[in-house]
Amino acid sequence: MPHPLPACPLTLPLPAAAAALTLPPRTLLLVEDSRLAAEAVRLICRRLAIRLRRADTLSSADLHLRVYRPDIVLIDLGLPDGSGLDLIAALDHGPMRPRRLLAISGDAGLEGAALAAGADAFLLKPLSLARHLGALLGAASPAGTDLAGIDRVLGLLPGGTRGARNAGADPLALRDDLRLVRDLLTGPADPARLSYAGQFLASIGSAMQDEALAQQARAATARGDRAALVALARGHEPVDPLFQGDPLC
Repeated sequence: MPHPLPACPLTLPLPAAAAALTLPPRTLLLVEDSRLAAEAVRLICRRLAIRLRRADTLSSADLHLRVYRPDIVLIDLGLPDGSGLDLIAALDHGPMRPRRLLAISGDAGLEGAALAAGADAFLLKPLSLARHLGALLGAASPAGTDLAGIDRVLGLLPGGTRGARNAGADPLALRDDLRLVRDLLTGPADPARLSYAGQFLASIGSAMQDEALAQQARAATARGDRAALVALARGHEPVDPLFQGDPLC
């Protein structure tokens, strides 16, 4: 089901980049299965005063789009019930195409397919204001603003004020994503579940700017190595300082 989140006022010295447009965007639908990746989008939307709604599957996105008409639709390409490319193509050829139709993925090799499906732009994870503000809004990024500095304050880059552990990742969102990976790999062997769990874990690595994790997850998925994927997920569990190094999971 869609997850509504209220719009929040600007709290950082970011110019009103969205307001500078003739028709500034007011709503964004994020179709994303990762809580960790969704948190980055939430932080950016807060700073741009854009109302965010989230769907974590294609089916819930369809339910949402029957009711709401977002200005921007940002679609992850690897979803539990299909490919985001199909939703992009459907929206691009449909009667209610959003003003900005965007693809996001941790796999740079999917850019061509996303653009061919009808996306206005392809955003490579991890998401940040410095790299992606212009593509999100369909306008040039504002000059004279330290967007990278704002990214660090938001925790979207390593070394931000939220701490360097896990590249500033929200530990609860990261915990939930890693739990999902392990749950998918529990029970009888299922090649489809292993493939989805592997690409999901690689996407987590991209969102954390941990290219080693992303590459190891892709390699283990290609081998069909369920044990290696479980070990990778366990090895990246966030640490809860209240319990002297015990994983939050």
